[in-house]
Order: sequence, then structure tokens, then C-alpha cells
Amino acid sequence: MSDSGIKQLSADNWLMPDDVIRFFTGMERAEDYVAEVLGPRLSAKVPEDICALFDVARGTMLYGYLYYPLFTVGLEQLFRVGEAAIQHKCAQLAISKTKKRFVDQINWLVERDALSAEEADGWHALRRLRNSASHPTKQSITSPGMAIGILYRLSEDINTLFDGS
Repeated sequence: MSDSGIKQLSADNWLMPDDVIRFFTGMERAEDYVAEVLGPRLSAKVPEDICALFDVARGTMLYGYLYYPLFTVGLEQLFRVGEAAIQHKCAQLAISKTKKRFVDQINWLVERDALSAEEADGWHALRRLRNSASHPTKQSITSPGMAIGILYRLSEDINTLFDGS
């Protein structure tokens, strides 16, 4: 472990569980961790390209069991998955080409009654997290509880977004 608390990888330890994950989750068995991270699913109504992006983000979080910083990388990818889901929904509803910013797309979906104001609040929170992750000033490390909570919430939000498609 380095002074930063990040596992120093070597040929001997790269396939060994990162001690940090056990400290934060209390999960001793890899199977418990795998079940938790693989629990959220996207519905069959969600476009395949969004599902593929989601699977990569979730898979990256899964490998955080071996190297904890990957947990944060996977979470940051989830933020971009959310943005891609909003863009895809806007395209389905024939959004104007001038609405390129994430904030404008969320607001446009509210104007079209494709999102409620409450749902939009959640998407705006995700947008702010995405912005923060995309412009870092230092390495961030996210707790598993927070990241897994966002994973579950985002899967529900994406499913809801495409449920009426």
C-alpha cells in the first residue's frame, strides 16, 4: 500500500483482492461482492448500445475488488452512461440539433413530459457528478456504498427513461 492508500501493483499481488474493498464493504467473500455489483440490470427496452456501455462500467466496478481505484473509474463511466441514455432518448424523440448540452437535453425531456421534474432533479445531480469527474484536480476515490447505490439508482432511472418507449 502506498502513502496515498492505493494498492501498489506487482506481479505477485495484481490478482489478489484489494484489502480496501473488504474494509469498506465488510464482504469477505468475492461471491457476495460479485452478486452486489451484478445485481442491477437494464430492461429489454433499453437500447443495446446503452446496455453495452452499462455492462462495461459495471464490469470495471467489479474489478475494483482486485484494484480499488477501478471502482471509481467504473462509477465515473456510469455518469457517461447516464448522459448517453439521455442523448439516446432525445434522439428517439427527435430533439433539435441545437440541444447539445446535457443540461439542455434534460430540460428538453421535461418540456416534452418525457421526464418529471423530480426525475430531472436526479438526472441533474448525475450531470453535476459527471462534470466533476470529467474535470478532476486530483485522484478521487469513492466508497463502495455510494458507488453501488448510484449503480442501482441509475439502472432504475435508465429503465424508467425507456419504459414508455
